Amino acid sequence: MEKFEQDNKFLEKDLTLVKLSAAFNSNTKYLSKIIYHYRDKGFVDYMNALKVDYLICLLKNDKKIRNYTNKALAKEAGFSTTQHFVTAFLTKTSMPPFYFVEELKKGQS
Repeated sequence: MEKFEQDNKFLEKDLTLVKLSAAFNSNTKYLSKIIYHYRDKGFVDYMNALKVDYLICLLKNDKKIRNYTNKALAKEAGFSTTQHFVTAFLTKTSMPPFYFVEELKKGQS
């Protein structure tokens, strides 16, 4: 899992538990248990958290990406839909992406 996270493999669009377990030469039930044991999250929450954390890092370090639309941000992080991205971002940060970006821009001044 460490290498999976370090190599940003979670950015692959439409990555499912089935695809990931095949990549790990495992089965879905075992992989789910491993993720829950080591990351204290279910598969979907684990993937969403990785993707949102990745985007937050990008937004903080790359001013150009702050001008992206939600659709473009969702695509950048491998979310299947813009709505899925916005919901995951809101869940993780307690604020919508647009507001988060505005706060970052204010901090620049």
